Amino acid sequence: MIERGPGRVVVCRVGEERFAVSVTSVREIIAAPELTRIPGVSAAVRGLANVRGTLVTAVSGRGLLGLPEPDAGDWLLVLTTRDGRVGVVMDEVEDLHEEAGAAALPVLDIEALVLPLLALEQDRA
Repeated sequence: MIERGPGRVVVCRVGEERFAVSVTSVREIIAAPELTRIPGVSAAVRGLANVRGTLVTAVSGRGLLGLPEPDAGDWLLVLTTRDGRVGVVMDEVEDLHEEAGAAALPVLDIEALVLPLLALEQDRA
């Protein structure tokens, strides 16, 4: 989790865990598309999603938070990172809030959670 800055956040849910993601990181939110599994990667990497002709690596929100993996989530939160785009599979995307309105929720640090996971997978390739 990271410290908050001014602005808006997207409030999401994975399992029973609710958290916020800075709106500056969110490129788009789509219904979870079919994913193509990538052989040999960790279970947290769910596969590749074709998002309007662009391949986006999709990771499990449950895997990032250390939760058990039941069925796939319903939403793909497509985020812009310093290394490109990544999708995080979510159970629910609740709403867009002013950051002060979601002050009780932790902010998910996508850069810290996702990018090391993807770097590890690139090292294996």
